[in-house]
Amino acid sequence: MISFKEKTREELIAGFKRAIDRKRKFEEQAQKEFADMRRRGAELKEAL
Repeated sequence: MISFKEKTREELIAGFKRAIDRKRKFEEQAQKEFADMRRRGAELKEAL
């Protein structure tokens, strides 16, 4: 758990911004992977 009392306001804001950026990048990567899985599934369906 983060101890808020030891950090300045600017450090907390920067930390939250980094966390939001990491979450956004993770979601973008997940969307790409799901699109790839759907494409491969469609290709497999066509092959059968």
